[in-house]
Amino acid sequence: MSPLAFGVVLTSCLSSHIVAQQVGGERPQFRISVDTVSLAVTVLDQKQHLVNGLSRENFTVFEDGVEQEVQFFFHGQVPLKVAILIDTSRSMQEKISLAQEAAIRFVRSLEPGDEVQVVEFNDRVLTLVEFTPDFEKISEAIRQTEVDGTTSLYTALYVSLKDLDRLSKGVLARRAIVVLSDGNDTKSMLSFEDVKELALKSNVIIYSISLRATETDLEKEKYRNAKYELDMLARETGGVAYAPQKLDDLADVYDDLATELKSQYSLGYVSTNLVTDGSWRHLQILTKESGTYIRSRSGYFAPRPVRRRRRAR
Repeated sequence: MSPLAFGVVLTSCLSSHIVAQQVGGERPQFRISVDTVSLAVTVLDQKQHLVNGLSRENFTVFEDGVEQEVQFFFHGQVPLKVAILIDTSRSMQEKISLAQEAAIRFVRSLEPGDEVQVVEFNDRVLTLVEFTPDFEKISEAIRQTEVDGTTSLYTALYVSLKDLDRLSKGVLARRAIVVLSDGNDTKSMLSFEDVKELALKSNVIIYSISLRATETDLEKEKYRNAKYELDMLARETGGVAYAPQKLDDLADVYDDLATELKSQYSLGYVSTNLVTDGSWRHLQILTKESGTYIRSRSGYFAPRPVRRRRRAR
């Protein structure tokens, strides 16, 4: 089936809450209504291997215990927007070359049409390249990262969460942050709670790579706390917290990340709960495939009522 025909078939089988658009031979783009709840779902077996080939009928979604009708379903067809955050504080001096090459290898394994942002953080947070599908430009930006200063981890996460949220309004896309750091935050004016709150409000998966997870490091309270925070962000957003014991394992971590992102399922529904009170809604996703485990975001905040401005008399 040609790419254009593929787009036509998609459009014909979707509800009014999502529309597929295709230009030439590019991957189709999907526009969704503001009331659509979209989920990026990873399915694993008992050995933590990725499970592919499941159909819409395999999944059931519950919101606060109430079953929802899955109104769209894709496997690997939805474009990816990913922010790559690289710690360039002074403590990364001996690690930066391997970190750069592993990140570039990750970028080159993505699919055509996926978009990447590159951010380096030390004393300051600097976006080296905005979201682009130009993998050569992205690779060159990664090579430009330079080591200096301390660590503004929270600010970097906050900025990329804001960027991903702003750029993806009304567009169905799998959105992710891959953050690599070897230390705790020492510079940000923002707190971890600020970042956590924004992460829970954003439909963004966070994958963390911690390079300081040695037994000696974890004896220090500041490193334990930093690792705990990154682990929490990954868990609550449906991602993974990696802690490679050796720098040589870093390329394998990025390879695993790329494989997972290509294997994700995208599900969506319109909630049966029409109350607009801004409350937290717990999500549970089940599959009929026995012996499987699902990883996805734990919930979302309901929309708040729109405040109408009074007209001046």
